[in-house]
Formats: sequence, C-alpha cells, structure tokens
Amino acid sequence: MSTANTALIEEFSAEAETEKNHARGASSVSDSMAVDIKLASIPKEERASMRKALGFVKRALKLSNGGDHQGGAKYALKALDLAPDAAMPNHAVGLLLFRLGRLSKALEFYERAWKADPSDAEIYLNMGIVAWKLDMLEAAEKFYRLCHQVQPENLDGIINLASVLRDQARFEDAIEILRLEIFKRPEVVELWNSLGTVLADSGDPVGATPFYLEALRIKPDFSRAHNNLANVYELTGEPVKAVAHFDEALKNPQDATDRATMKHGRSLALLETGRLEEGWRAQQIRLDPDHTQATLFTMKAPRWESLDLNDIRGKKVVVVGEQGLGDEILFLNSAHEFAEAIGSDGELRIACEKRLIPLIERSFPNAKVDHHVSAVIEGRNVRAAPTLDEDADFWTPMGDQLGALRPTVESFPTTPSFLTPDAARVAEFRAELDALGPGPKVGMLWKSLRMNAQRQRYFSPLDSWKSILDTKGAHFINMQYGETEEDMAYVREKFGIDIYTPQNLDLRDDLDGVAAMGVALDLTIGPMNASLNLAGACGGEIWVISANRRHWTNFNSDKLLWYPNSQLFWGEGFANWGDVMGKIGARLKERVASG
Repeated sequence: MSTANTALIEEFSAEAETEKNHARGASSVSDSMAVDIKLASIPKEERASMRKALGFVKRALKLSNGGDHQGGAKYALKALDLAPDAAMPNHAVGLLLFRLGRLSKALEFYERAWKADPSDAEIYLNMGIVAWKLDMLEAAEKFYRLCHQVQPENLDGIINLASVLRDQARFEDAIEILRLEIFKRPEVVELWNSLGTVLADSGDPVGATPFYLEALRIKPDFSRAHNNLANVYELTGEPVKAVAHFDEALKNPQDATDRATMKHGRSLALLETGRLEEGWRAQQIRLDPDHTQATLFTMKAPRWESLDLNDIRGKKVVVVGEQGLGDEILFLNSAHEFAEAIGSDGELRIACEKRLIPLIERSFPNAKVDHHVSAVIEGRNVRAAPTLDEDADFWTPMGDQLGALRPTVESFPTTPSFLTPDAARVAEFRAELDALGPGPKVGMLWKSLRMNAQRQRYFSPLDSWKSILDTKGAHFINMQYGETEEDMAYVREKFGIDIYTPQNLDLRDDLDGVAAMGVALDLTIGPMNASLNLAGACGGEIWVISANRRHWTNFNSDKLLWYPNSQLFWGEGFANWGDVMGKIGARLKERVASG
C-alpha cells in the first residue's frame, strides 16, 4: 500500500465530524455505484488493469452496505492503491469516509473522482450531500446544478437542489424547479412531497397540505408524506389529525432513523392533544440513538426507568439536564416535588448548564449541584455528570420527572415560581429601571441564536412589532442575547424608538442576572427562548408570542401551565404575525392606560 494511502487509515479511524446541517429530505448516497456498468464503459485496453481495482470496490461496497465500514475501507484503499487516479476508487473511498462521518475528507475524494470523470452525475449528487451537511449551501447548490446538467432526469438531484434552495430561504426558486418537474412527471410522489415541504418551511403549512394529499392520493402508504402532513396539522393546531397521520407513517418507515423521527413527532402531538401520561411515555424516543437529535448519556449509576417515585425514596439521584437551555429550565418545573419524593434521607443531585449553577444552588439549597459535561463523539452529542454520579443510586434525564409528576394538566402547580432569583440584584435592577422614568418597563425578545430558514418561521420579524412599540408611556428594555446592534438601529430608524439595554448585564452568559432582571421588569414579551423561560420560572410576568395556537408545551390549553404568571398570544392560522402582534399591542395599551 502506498505511503499516502497508509496515512488514510488514520482518517478512517478518526472521530466523526458534527453535521452542521441535517440535510432534511436529502436522498441517500448510492449503495451500488454501478461498478459493472463502469467497467463495461472502460476502453478494452484499460479494462484488464482496472478489473482487479473495481473488484476491490465491489467488495468494499458489499461490506459497507452490510454495516462493516472499516472492513470495506480496507478494500477501498486497495482499489485506490491500484488505480489512484481513477474515478471509481476515489469515489468509493469518499463514500466510505462519508459513512464514517469524515465529511471534509470525503469531499476531498469525491472531488478527485469528479475531476477524473466529470460525466458521472452520481458523484455530483454525493458531493452535494456532503457540502449540504457541512452547511456549504452554495457549494451544494453548484453540485446539484451540475448533476442536473449531466443527467436532467435524475430525480434525487432535482429534489436535493430544491431542498438546498429551501434551506437558503430561496423558496420561490425551489418552488419553480419543482413545479416544472411536476408538469413533466406528475406521477412522481417525491416531487409533490418535496413541494409541500418547501411551502411548509416558507411559513405556509395550509398551502402545503394539498401537495402532501396529492402525494398520498398517488401512493396512499407513502410514509414521508404522512409524516409531513402530520407536521403540518401540528402547525395548524389540529393535533388529533397529526397523531392519525403519524400512525399511518409508522406502518412502513423508510429506515430506523425515519421511524425514530416519526415516533418523536407523534409523542409531541400526543402532548399537544393533552394526553400527557401517554405522551410522556412516548417521549422516551427522544433518547433513542436512532433519533438524530438525541443526546446520548454515559453515566455510571443505573438509570431510573420505572418512573415509580417509591423507588427513589431515600436514594441519591442525579437529575441531568437535557436538550437546550430553555428546555432545561422548563423541565425543572417539577424538581421541588422530585426532591420531596427522594426525602431527607436521600439526596437530589442536579447536573445543569454551567451558567445556571448559581440560580439552581439558590433554588435548591439542599441539593448537590454541578454542571454536566458534553462532548461530540462520532458526530453525536454525548453528556455525562462525572462529579455527581460516582456513588449515586440512580440517574435520570431531567424530562423523565414529568412522566411521574405531571401526568395531567391538573398536576401542574399554581405557585408563581419554582426558581429563586438573587433578591439583591432584583432590587438593583429595579432601581436602574426606575431611573428611566414612570411607566411600565417591558422587556423584549425577538429571536433565537440559532436561526435558519426552518426556525425563522416561528419568530416574529421586527417589522411586526410596530403595534407594540408604539405604546405611549411604556419603556422597552432589550433582553435579547446575541448580536443586536443592527436590530436596535433598525428599530430606531424604522419606528423612532430607542430600546434601553441594561448596564452591566451580560445577556448571554450572566443567566443569574438575566433571571433577576426578568423579575425586576414589569413584563417581558417574546418567544419561548431561554431568557423568557428564566423570567417565567422565577415568577416574572411573561407574555409569550406563539406562531400557532397549539404547541406541545401548552397541552391543548390556552395557558402556559409551567408558568402561572404567563399569557399566551397567537393569531388565526400559522405565523399570522399581524394578528398576534396586534393583539399584544392592544393588550399592552390597555394595561398602560389602566396604570
């Protein structure tokens, strides 16, 4: 084996890269690569020398398709050693690297294959998927356009091109590509399904519905269309219909990943209907390794799986935060009752986000609190709590408490808070706000740190805030973490309003301060991000902006049961920002007028 290829062995054994984009709707990379067809197309005088190399390629693919990627890699490297400049061995090495999560290195070998054979549409297709997963959307678009140029009838290339344009928020371009293809091939269900997905991501789930229904008319058991239609019904506030379509989708999912994704969607829809006990049980899928968004845990203590509170009485139990920061705060809603279930003879241990430690220690003075440790291993998020579970009797992910303590909507407490802010800082912030003059001090939040074409539809654009910001007598306070200078300048220029930014408060990292400010403010308005959850958990008054009437977090209720000092606002339909923001603006004006 050549020196260069010997060095490649380390690449096949290296840690997988984290995908920056999940490439929703991407076609899978080829399992066959049409080795025999390629061999037949090689000139006779070269065929004998290539036959052995391509034999190694076939063996590599067979092993890899059976799950033995490392074994397949050995034969792919043998093929590369025999024909280092040929397209097929380089393509095979790229494919094996891709399957082992070595995305950047895979792209390098795909490019070598492309240069050796620029007429192979399959190479462009695979290059596009890697670039897409690396969030190199412009490069992915280029590769899919080349695929379409070389092989215009390639369905995967067309659908992936439309999906990449969708992820760039170029919805009109994606729609036009799919519309033209549907005109030529109206019987292809994947095209109807893809067009529905583009419309749903653009913020028009109602407009997406007919396209999913047409896909199901052509192929009634098409699982992905059932899954996507279920997601649409969730957005339009029809969770009972969503559950029914998830059930249909789960009859024949394409693979284990699809199955886990569908089960997770179904669990949220069950919660959305108010079927909490059933929904929490179904939510266990969130930790299944087949679910691509699952956090994996590596703990020494056994997991508390029975959800029987009698089993933890008098025990040392580690509760580990999971998912995002906002969910971690939300899930602490039942932690005081969980501590009571453990009792004074046992010990509650809480592994939380490091920035939450001061707030959690103050809120749970008898608990042992430390931060969890997270890492990316083989492309997956893995979490541990090494300082807390050494001698623990059990550990449990934070969300599992809810299955035991929140089985019905009536089981949520009416006490205004479950976290305790720093009283001295609350007083300090109130003094700072009082200096602004009379009138209510209203905190505002409008986005998430992680914004993409899909997530953006859940967040109200700044233009829609006019009916709120024109409330005379109210002072607006910036509580938005992240880069906000351009947004603040836009509001100043567009509406003539200066939004006040608190002094000496790091809105991203000083979460104890953010919690205190959430209580010092008269009101905070925004979407369900971490800062709004902190304010609500500490008893501050929050008004929640929602893109749709029903969401799993409000369990078919018009209230946000987690936070009694909250009000929910939504508009007719989905993401009808003019309606929802108009309602908030009118309510705020009434409040100011009433003093």
